[in-house]
Amino acid sequence: MMVKERADWEKYYEFLVSQAKEFEKANAAFAEEKAKFESDKKSEEWGREGLRGKLRVAEELLSKEHVEFKKICEKDNQHAYAARNKITDFEAQNSALSKKVEDLVADKERAEVQQAELKTQISCKDKDLAAKDVENA
Repeated sequence: MMVKERADWEKYYEFLVSQAKEFEKANAAFAEEKAKFESDKKSEEWGREGLRGKLRVAEELLSKEHVEFKKICEKDNQHAYAARNKITDFEAQNSALSKKVEDLVADKERAEVQQAELKTQISCKDKDLAAKDVENA
C-alpha cells in the first residue's frame, strides 16, 4: 500500500510542480503584460501631454495671428477710408471744375454772340457812314 500511496504522492507532487511552473509562467506573462500596459499608459500620457502642449502652442500662435490680423485689418480700413475721402474730394473738385468749364463755355458763347452783334452794328454803321459819304459827295 505504501508504494501506491507513494506513487499517488509523486503524481500529486509532479502535478503541483507543473502547476507551480504554469503559475510562474502565467505570473511572468502577467508581469510582462502589466509592464507593457504601464509603458503604454505612460506613452499615452506623454502623447496626451505632448498634444496638449502642441495645442497650447497652436492656440498662442492663433491668438497672436488674430491680433496681427486685426492690426492689418485696421490699417487696411484706414487706407480704404483715406482713399474714399480722396475720391470724394476729387469728385467734388471734378464737379467744381466741370461747373467752371461750363461757365467758361457759356461766357465764351455769350462773348461770341456779343462780338457778332458788335460786328453787325459796326457793319451797319459802316454802311450808314458810306451812305452819308455818298450823300455828302
